[in-house]
Amino acid sequence: MGWISDRHMRQGGSIGGKRRGRTYPKEGAPLRRVVGTVIAYGNLFRPDRVLLECGHEADSWGGVRARCPACKHPR
Repeated sequence: MGWISDRHMRQGGSIGGKRRGRTYPKEGAPLRRVVGTVIAYGNLFRPDRVLLECGHEADSWGGVRARCPACKHPR
């Protein structure tokens, strides 16, 4: 095994680390069904902008469901 695997076995958790002290807008946001695509970027470096069933827009790497940060924090 390599040193990364050894460290992972000792410390546990994810190899990439945890998001400590970082605000992540989709953390705990509800999953919503994708209704349509607003902007299809079609590349590896940027997620598509999609319209969700709740009426909000969000970024999504997949085309079926996405997390809606606007539903998490109602305004």
